Amino acid sequence: MDVESLKSVALKLVEVINAGDSEALVKLQTEDFAFIDMEGDVYCGRDGWEGYFSAYPEYKIHVKQVLTGGNGVAIIGKTTGSHVAPEIEEKETVLWIAEIRDGLVAKWRIYSDIEEAKKRVQKLHRAQQANE
Repeated sequence: MDVESLKSVALKLVEVINAGDSEALVKLQTEDFAFIDMEGDVYCGRDGWEGYFSAYPEYKIHVKQVLTGGNGVAIIGKTTGSHVAPEIEEKETVLWIAEIRDGLVAKWRIYSDIEEAKKRVQKLHRAQQANE
């Protein structure tokens, strides 16, 4: 696939996630789809999205930059409405890696600087307390 087609597939996945549309999401995934979370835990299969969308109906991915290489697409951005506390989410940077195969997403992996974001929030809270 050419670069623009790869980007298009990955950004369509983000669009469908942002819409909370688990049925459309399944259609964008390969039969052997794998989701890898921030801890490196691997979940195989195309189910499970309905539960997350139900628990976090306001979840959105905000794309800041898109990079491509080989059959992969890297998306750098932020989230809102996730399972992460809003004050952490605001400071966190997230990297999503999509592996595209035959026009579908075969792997979706998330990396995050959440620990650094937590430290920044703690430092901010300490500074605010010191000024009180």
